[in-house]
Amino acid sequence: MKTFTFWRNAIVAETYIFEAESEEKAREMLQSGEVDVFTEEWIDWASDDYQLEHVEDELVTFIKSKELT
Repeated sequence: MKTFTFWRNAIVAETYIFEAESEEKAREMLQSGEVDVFTEEWIDWASDDYQLEHVEDELVTFIKSKELT
């Protein structure tokens, strides 16, 4: 048996609500990660393509684990 890891990109809308002295300062705070997301909303998939990231063969993993002992 094998384990497959796939991923694909999604479009997510993030809303930030916070206080700042000016719009410029607010944008600086956003860019530097000083504020937390207020809400997140999943919008859609960015593409229909799935990307294969990793395949793990359980037999190979088992054999390798025995070689280390």
